[in-house]
Formats: sequence, C-alpha cells, structure tokens
Amino acid sequence: MQKKTDRSFQDVDRFMAVCVNVYGQWAEIVAAYDLNEQGMLAEIMTIRDTFAKMTVEEKLRVCGQLDTFYDRMTASAVKCPRLRTSSMYIRLHAQVDEMIEQMPNACSHYNELAGQLNDEISRFPANMTALLFGFEKKELLTGSEKSDISAI
Repeated sequence: MQKKTDRSFQDVDRFMAVCVNVYGQWAEIVAAYDLNEQGMLAEIMTIRDTFAKMTVEEKLRVCGQLDTFYDRMTASAVKCPRLRTSSMYIRLHAQVDEMIEQMPNACSHYNELAGQLNDEISRFPANMTALLFGFEKKELLTGSEKSDISAI
C-alpha cells in the first residue's frame, strides 16, 4: 500500500512541477508590468529552483502558496490594464485556469490510496507494525477553493 501511494504521488508530483513552471512564467510577465510584484517573482523562482528537492510535505505547502500567488497576479491585472490585455498574460492565465480544473482529477487517486494507507496504519495491530517499520500517515491533498468551484 505504501509503494502504491508513493507511485501515485509521483504522478501528482509531475503535474505540480509543470504547474510551478507555468506559474513562474506567469509571474515573470506580471512582474514586468507591476514592479511591486518583484518579491513574488523571486519567491516563485526559488520554489521552482528547489521544487525537485522538496519533501512531500513541502510540496503540499507549495499548493497553498500557489493559490496566494494566483490571487496576487490576478489582482495585479485588475490594477494594470496593460498587463490585463497582454497576450502572454492572457495565455498563461488561461493555462493556469485549465491546470486548476485538472488538479482535482490528478489528486483524487492519490487521496484515495493515502486514505486507505492511513486507515491501515491506524488499526491495531497494524499500527504497531507500522510504527516498528517507520510508516507514517500521509497528508491528503486538498483542493483549492478555485478547483472546488470549477468542479461544480
């Protein structure tokens, strides 16, 4: 069960790596028009550069950060008409929205396996064996508000 869950997360991991790269491109466009967002660009570039070496827990935290970056980048477009009408901004924003719609599908299989693993680890005597061999419960991937809305 542990190996199945880990393999399933690898699929999610690849999907998230693509998301981080697209967010990086999007942030470059936003920061070019809105100089106040240079700090956000630096944060996203740091995430992009270190993503491959992050732990699963760190990658799960990145999902929440991406939601914040999404909000900041769309707010920048509201206050900067030139950014809002930029063809690159429009293309990357559409690409991110499409990825947000696909994310629940990418995560649901992992969550199902992780939930089963967590149930197994919680049961006696399996919990004693799991403790002995160092198995730990897996965090579940939570959908962002945006993906919850798009799933309706």
